[in-house]
Amino acid sequence: MPVLTLLLALLWQTPPVQWSITAPAAKTQVQPGGKFTVTLAAEIAEGWHLYSLKKQEGGPIPTSITVPEGQPFGRAGEIDAPPPLSRFEETFQLDIESYEGSAGFGVPVEVSRNAKAGPATLAVHARYQACDNRICLPPKTVKLELPVEIRP
Repeated sequence: MPVLTLLLALLWQTPPVQWSITAPAAKTQVQPGGKFTVTLAAEIAEGWHLYSLKKQEGGPIPTSITVPEGQPFGRAGEIDAPPPLSRFEETFQLDIESYEGSAGFGVPVEVSRNAKAGPATLAVHARYQACDNRICLPPKTVKLELPVEIRP
């Protein structure tokens, strides 16, 4: 990989993947023990892709989505991911699953039963690697936050 290409990619002002987090308005007011689903949307620049959630031995770094500890929220089940594209990649000598254009991930969240009433902030982390047909950027973790009102 040419050093200049890597440096240009690392200095790129706008990352090739832009992430956002949303939830239906009614679901941002929840009770302790309640469950709701947030959507993480990845908008992927033309010519770039990110890998699916599937880990493949000898393959690329998969996308991972976590609800970190230390907050009154936790993941409440499997992530609902759209069907990925599948294609053979010479680099890995494997059929690789990836997303191009955009992808939305449904993340089920549960409020802790002992959560205190009042405003809270849900944090969700997405770790991913963006690649084009020439280079892969180093893996990156984005931290997304969503205000939630915990009701008694």
